[in-house]
Amino acid sequence: MQYLVSLWYKSLQIMIGKLPKKGQRDLFRPLLEDFIDMNHELVLLANKIDWSYFEKEFSSYYSKNGAPSVPIRLMIGCLLLKYLYNIGDERIPEVWVRDVYFQYFCGGIFFSHKFPFDPSDFVHFRNRVGEAGIEKIFAYSVKMHGKEVEKKSKFVLSERRYNRTIRHFQPMPRCVKR
Repeated sequence: MQYLVSLWYKSLQIMIGKLPKKGQRDLFRPLLEDFIDMNHELVLLANKIDWSYFEKEFSSYYSKNGAPSVPIRLMIGCLLLKYLYNIGDERIPEVWVRDVYFQYFCGGIFFSHKFPFDPSDFVHFRNRVGEAGIEKIFAYSVKMHGKEVEKKSKFVLSERRYNRTIRHFQPMPRCVKR
Protein backbone atom coordinates (compact mmCIF):
# COMPACT_ATOMS: atom_id res chain seq x y z
CA MET A 1 0.00 0.00 0.00
CA GLN A 2 2.81 2.40 0.85
CA TYR A 3 4.33 1.71 -2.59
CA LEU A 4 1.08 2.80 -4.27
CA VAL A 5 0.92 6.01 -2.23
CA SER A 6 4.51 6.93 -3.11
CA LEU A 7 3.86 6.09 -6.78
CA TRP A 8 0.75 8.30 -6.73
CA TYR A 9 2.74 11.14 -5.12
CA LYS A 10 5.46 10.89 -7.78
CA SER A 11 2.89 11.14 -10.56
CA LEU A 12 1.74 14.50 -9.14
CA GLN A 13 5.20 16.03 -9.20
CA ILE A 14 5.83 18.44 -12.04
CA MET A 15 9.27 19.70 -12.94
CA ILE A 16 10.08 23.02 -14.62
CA GLY A 17 9.75 22.98 -18.39
CA LYS A 18 12.48 24.65 -20.44
CA LEU A 19 12.25 26.62 -23.64
CA PRO A 20 14.42 25.39 -26.52
CA LYS A 21 17.82 27.03 -26.65
CA LYS A 22 18.78 29.04 -29.68
CA GLY A 23 21.30 26.81 -31.37
CA GLN A 24 21.82 25.62 -34.89
CA ARG A 25 19.56 27.08 -37.56
CA ASP A 26 16.87 24.88 -39.03
CA LEU A 27 16.55 24.85 -42.83
CA PHE A 28 12.76 24.48 -42.85
CA ARG A 29 11.94 26.66 -39.83
CA PRO A 30 13.19 30.25 -39.97
CA LEU A 31 14.01 32.03 -36.73
CA LEU A 32 11.42 34.56 -35.57
CA GLU A 33 14.20 37.14 -35.36
CA ASP A 34 14.75 36.80 -39.11
CA PHE A 35 11.35 38.14 -40.14
CA ILE A 36 9.98 40.30 -37.33
CA ASP A 37 10.61 43.97 -36.68
CA MET A 38 13.11 44.07 -33.82
CA ASN A 39 11.88 47.58 -32.92
CA HIS A 40 8.31 46.42 -32.27
CA GLU A 41 7.05 47.31 -28.77
CA LEU A 42 6.65 43.67 -27.67
CA VAL A 43 10.16 42.77 -28.85
CA LEU A 44 11.64 45.71 -26.95
CA LEU A 45 9.61 44.85 -23.85
CA ALA A 46 10.60 41.15 -24.04
CA ASN A 47 14.26 42.11 -24.22
CA LYS A 48 13.88 44.51 -21.28
CA ILE A 49 12.28 41.99 -18.88
CA ASP A 50 14.60 39.95 -16.66
CA TRP A 51 13.03 36.52 -17.24
CA SER A 52 15.53 34.84 -14.91
CA TYR A 53 13.91 36.74 -12.02
CA PHE A 54 10.68 34.81 -12.62
CA GLU A 55 12.58 31.52 -12.96
CA LYS A 56 14.12 32.11 -9.53
CA GLU A 57 10.89 33.28 -7.91
CA PHE A 58 8.71 30.42 -9.15
CA SER A 59 11.16 27.50 -9.27
CA SER A 60 10.28 26.63 -5.66
CA TYR A 61 6.78 25.63 -6.83
CA TYR A 62 8.18 22.86 -9.03
CA SER A 63 9.83 19.51 -8.40
CA LYS A 64 13.26 18.41 -9.62
CA ASN A 65 11.75 15.32 -11.25
CA GLY A 66 8.47 14.37 -12.86
CA ALA A 67 6.72 15.40 -16.04
CA PRO A 68 7.96 18.69 -17.52
CA SER A 69 5.60 21.61 -17.15
CA VAL A 70 4.94 24.57 -19.38
CA PRO A 71 8.06 26.78 -19.29
CA ILE A 72 7.74 29.60 -16.78
CA ARG A 73 8.61 32.31 -19.32
CA LEU A 74 5.92 31.04 -21.69
CA MET A 75 3.30 30.98 -18.94
CA ILE A 76 4.18 34.39 -17.48
CA GLY A 77 4.53 35.92 -20.95
CA CYS A 78 1.05 34.70 -21.87
CA LEU A 79 -0.39 36.00 -18.59
CA LEU A 80 1.16 39.43 -19.15
CA LEU A 81 -0.16 39.54 -22.73
CA LYS A 82 -3.60 38.43 -21.55
CA TYR A 83 -3.82 41.33 -19.12
CA LEU A 84 -2.13 43.83 -21.42
CA TYR A 85 -4.49 43.17 -24.34
CA ASN A 86 -7.53 42.08 -22.26
CA ILE A 87 -7.73 38.56 -23.75
CA GLY A 88 -9.40 35.62 -22.01
CA ASP A 89 -7.88 32.21 -21.25
CA GLU A 90 -9.80 30.52 -24.07
CA ARG A 91 -8.95 33.14 -26.70
CA ILE A 92 -5.20 33.51 -26.11
CA PRO A 93 -4.26 30.41 -28.18
CA GLU A 94 -5.95 31.83 -31.28
CA VAL A 95 -4.27 35.22 -30.94
CA TRP A 96 -0.89 33.70 -29.98
CA VAL A 97 -0.76 31.53 -33.13
CA ARG A 98 -1.73 34.47 -35.33
CA ASP A 99 0.70 37.02 -33.85
CA VAL A 100 4.43 36.28 -34.18
CA TYR A 101 5.23 39.06 -31.72
CA PHE A 102 3.27 37.22 -29.02
CA GLN A 103 5.35 34.12 -29.77
CA TYR A 104 8.62 36.06 -29.54
CA PHE A 105 7.52 37.77 -26.31
CA CYS A 106 6.85 34.37 -24.73
CA GLY A 107 10.30 33.06 -25.63
CA GLY A 108 9.58 31.43 -28.98
CA ILE A 109 12.52 30.90 -31.31
CA PHE A 110 10.73 29.41 -34.33
CA PHE A 111 7.25 30.21 -35.65
CA SER A 112 4.68 27.76 -34.35
CA HIS A 113 1.35 26.85 -35.96
CA LYS A 114 0.02 25.38 -32.71
CA PHE A 115 -0.37 26.79 -29.19
CA PRO A 116 2.04 24.83 -26.94
CA PHE A 117 -0.33 23.98 -24.07
CA ASP A 118 -3.98 23.73 -23.09
CA PRO A 119 -5.58 26.96 -21.81
CA SER A 120 -6.67 25.13 -18.65
CA ASP A 121 -2.99 25.21 -17.63
CA PHE A 122 -3.46 28.91 -16.82
CA VAL A 123 -5.79 27.88 -13.99
CA HIS A 124 -3.30 25.26 -12.75
CA PHE A 125 -0.47 27.81 -12.80
CA ARG A 126 -2.52 30.46 -10.96
CA ASN A 127 -3.48 27.85 -8.34
CA ARG A 128 0.14 26.74 -8.00
CA VAL A 129 1.65 30.20 -7.45
CA GLY A 130 -1.37 31.62 -5.62
CA GLU A 131 -2.41 35.21 -5.28
CA ALA A 132 1.03 36.18 -3.97
CA GLY A 133 2.70 34.84 -7.12
CA ILE A 134 0.35 36.73 -9.43
CA GLU A 135 1.01 39.88 -7.39
CA LYS A 136 4.78 39.37 -7.90
CA ILE A 137 4.28 39.29 -11.66
CA PHE A 138 2.33 42.53 -11.78
CA ALA A 139 4.47 44.22 -9.13
CA TYR A 140 7.48 43.52 -11.35
CA SER A 141 5.74 45.05 -14.37
CA VAL A 142 4.83 48.19 -12.44
CA LYS A 143 8.34 48.43 -10.95
CA MET A 144 9.85 48.05 -14.42
CA HIS A 145 7.88 50.99 -15.77
CA GLY A 146 8.18 53.15 -12.68
CA LYS A 147 6.10 56.25 -12.06
CA GLU A 148 6.39 57.41 -15.67
CA VAL A 149 4.14 54.61 -16.93
CA GLU A 150 1.08 56.88 -17.10
CA LYS A 151 2.96 59.58 -19.03
CA LYS A 152 4.64 57.41 -21.68
CA SER A 153 2.47 54.32 -22.06
CA LYS A 154 -0.78 53.92 -23.90
CA PHE A 155 -1.86 51.50 -21.14
CA VAL A 156 -2.86 52.44 -17.61
CA LEU A 157 -3.77 50.41 -14.55
CA SER A 158 -7.46 50.28 -13.79
CA GLU A 159 -8.64 49.65 -10.25
CA ARG A 160 -11.99 48.05 -11.05
CA ARG A 161 -13.04 44.79 -12.67
CA TYR A 162 -16.40 43.09 -12.81
CA ASN A 163 -16.40 39.77 -10.95
CA ARG A 164 -19.09 37.56 -12.51
CA THR A 165 -19.18 35.06 -9.66
CA ILE A 166 -19.85 37.69 -7.00
CA ARG A 167 -21.86 39.92 -9.39
CA HIS A 168 -20.30 43.23 -8.42
CA PHE A 169 -17.31 45.41 -9.15
CA GLN A 170 -14.26 44.76 -7.05
CA PRO A 171 -10.80 46.36 -6.90
CA MET A 172 -8.30 44.46 -8.99
CA PRO A 173 -5.25 45.60 -10.96
CA ARG A 174 -5.94 45.44 -14.68
CA CYS A 175 -4.37 47.01 -17.75
CA VAL A 176 -6.64 48.84 -20.16
CA LYS A 177 -6.01 51.00 -23.21
CA ARG A 178 -6.37 54.76 -22.88
